[in-house]
Amino acid sequence: MMATPPLYRPALLTALRGGYSRTDLLADLGAGALVGVVALPLSIALAIASGVRPEQGLWTAVIGGLLISLLGGSRVQIGGPAGAFVGLCAAAINQFGFPGLALATLMAGLMTVFLGLARLGTVISFIPVPVVIGFTSGIALILASTQLGPALGIPDPEVPIEHLHERLTWIGTHFSAVHVQPVLLCVGAIAIILGLRRLGPRIPGGLIAVAVAAVVVHLLGIEGSGPDQVATIATRFPQLADGLPAFSWPTLAWFAPDPQYLERLAAHGKTFSWLTYLTSLSEVALAFALLGAIESLLSAVVADGMTGHRHDSNSELIGQGVANLIGPFFGCLPATGVIARTATNVRAGARTPVAGIVHALIVLTMLLVLAPLVVHIPLAALAGVLLVVCWSMAEIRHWPHILRASRGDAFLLPLAFGLTAFIGLAQAILIGTVLAMFVFVRRMAEATHIERHSSETSSTMLAMTLPAGVVVYDIRGPFFFGAATLLRDLDGESGPRAQAMILRLGNVPFIDATAGFALRELVATLRKHGGHLLLSDIHTRPVMDLERLGMTEVIGAEQIHGTLESAVRRAGELVGKA
Repeated sequence: MMATPPLYRPALLTALRGGYSRTDLLADLGAGALVGVVALPLSIALAIASGVRPEQGLWTAVIGGLLISLLGGSRVQIGGPAGAFVGLCAAAINQFGFPGLALATLMAGLMTVFLGLARLGTVISFIPVPVVIGFTSGIALILASTQLGPALGIPDPEVPIEHLHERLTWIGTHFSAVHVQPVLLCVGAIAIILGLRRLGPRIPGGLIAVAVAAVVVHLLGIEGSGPDQVATIATRFPQLADGLPAFSWPTLAWFAPDPQYLERLAAHGKTFSWLTYLTSLSEVALAFALLGAIESLLSAVVADGMTGHRHDSNSELIGQGVANLIGPFFGCLPATGVIARTATNVRAGARTPVAGIVHALIVLTMLLVLAPLVVHIPLAALAGVLLVVCWSMAEIRHWPHILRASRGDAFLLPLAFGLTAFIGLAQAILIGTVLAMFVFVRRMAEATHIERHSSETSSTMLAMTLPAGVVVYDIRGPFFFGAATLLRDLDGESGPRAQAMILRLGNVPFIDATAGFALRELVATLRKHGGHLLLSDIHTRPVMDLERLGMTEVIGAEQIHGTLESAVRRAGELVGKA
């Protein structure tokens, strides 16, 4: 028997036990430093797009990234805030405030740890690629829509906008407020990032782009909130004009219900109830847990393909869950493994999770040292950084291949995309996953066939003539609930009443309960007019399935044969006795 793998096996411990040399350390230090530099502008931009303060994105990169590298199951995974969460975070903050988001993140952490402890990590990876790409493309569109305002210089509304169509309507009705300076800064940032990417993947194009934009704005003296000025982090968040606040220690204050949420309840004549509150947050938490698991494991699979190592899915989920259990106490956003930063880490030469730890420490160092300079980054330049991320997330290059693959895939991809972009990510995850299961069941059912053997085909397979009154059917494919209906009216399809029916099961890998009941009904139908059911060529696994279902007694052990010839001889005896 194969030994059961350990329930929890962090990649850091595995890597260190395998031997950690000075060369490995130098490689991890270089890769971690580069990813830390790349993560700085991204973490700030994702925090602002989510509706929280910039430093909360940096804290997420520090704490979430550190814990995911320390406790996760992938050797080169980089954790932190993710573009996939922006729409969910913004919607949660809009409805519940940041305290609600913090509590939903905590609940999602518990769910993710449970998924890992229940060994469901491999199950998460079975979600079809069309559904995953539909999710990510929809998320990319939502995230890109949040950056159109900063990129065009259009001020945000006083009340945050939750839905995509409302956000696009706002942009359209305020298009006259577009200013050329933000547009040029955004386009310039995109050009710098793409240009430097062509020169070399190790060049931190995002950081260089925002640094150049900040210098240009400072030299021109156009930083401000006026019509001919450029908005920066400091003008968007006036309380940060002197720099980012110092790192805060964990506190329960992050979880106190938001006053504005309580005011809205009171305005509708409702009183606050923790049970109702947690129930309302559970849908958001489930979406965070599932999306985070998908994003993280997809990133780990990509990293495996680049490095040749294999990640431990369950350990990865446990590490991510613990990160989201601890992060909210520091005011962090939900954290997960992210593909872009993980790929950058691999290309930079990372070998172990030490690179992820170094990445977190580099972000922390820059948070403490560069805070007075960071607040002068133009929002339009950050929008350019995120728009490049959105293009990579959208996976547009895969759409034509998936749409041509099959009708099921061509249906799932645009459905998941449309639900994510226009209805909501939580609903898209639930509906898309359920429909993907139905499509899978349908495909499996279509792969199962029942073919009747004629006298000619049977004579070529047997050294004897098929007796009169005996019919043979060959079942090919999994015999489960999706294909069990194929047995319905099988007796009637055989022309004159068959005195003995043989089912060849040599190509059946398993039999489930529904198929077992269908066999039970077929036995009863045949016995009503004195007929018999025999099974042949059945393998060990289907026999065990029949035993568990109590079907060996119903059919009769003497009616189950290893070869078709043996079953035909037995059928001939039964027909002769009749």
